[in-house]
Amino acid sequence: MDRNRHHARGFTLTELLITLAIAGILAMIGAPAMGSLLARTRNSSIESAISHSLRHARAAAVMHNARVLVCPSRDGRRCQPDGDWQHGWIVARDADHDGQPDAGVPVIATQAAMPTGARVVTSTGRRKVVFHPNGSAAGSNATFTICHARLREGKSVIVSNTGRVRLEEPEPDRLQACLAGLQQG
Repeated sequence: MDRNRHHARGFTLTELLITLAIAGILAMIGAPAMGSLLARTRNSSIESAISHSLRHARAAAVMHNARVLVCPSRDGRRCQPDGDWQHGWIVARDADHDGQPDAGVPVIATQAAMPTGARVVTSTGRRKVVFHPNGSAAGSNATFTICHARLREGKSVIVSNTGRVRLEEPEPDRLQACLAGLQQG
């Protein structure tokens, strides 16, 4: 009569509680590593955005046979004189050499603000990078140092006078200055 009867299968409450406890312990162990991984990913994303904007600006200068600048911007339309790259930046033509995007000409590209905990600092005195129609960059080499509050490491994006953009490990003093700015802010 009851030969075909199936017994109910499942987990006991004790088994479920032990499984949840083990999962919780593993999550606590992995959380700090996940935070560092996320910070490294953000730094890498910022590094890519800066180098892409600089390369794009250089290509636009050559293509349009015009001066093109990359400068910090809070509103995506005008350059900020304070040199604070935290709020984002723009790539724009500057044919009239006034250090601002040309009126009536659309901005070539914009970049949004940095994520919380990340910081970008540039070489002393470099509030913008200007590319000439031949692709060269005005002034001295420009170094962008990128750091994050969770990490004791960073990255640098460097623009040479010839306009070449390269990625390097930051010099220790530049990295320390970047990290010190995070602790103050």
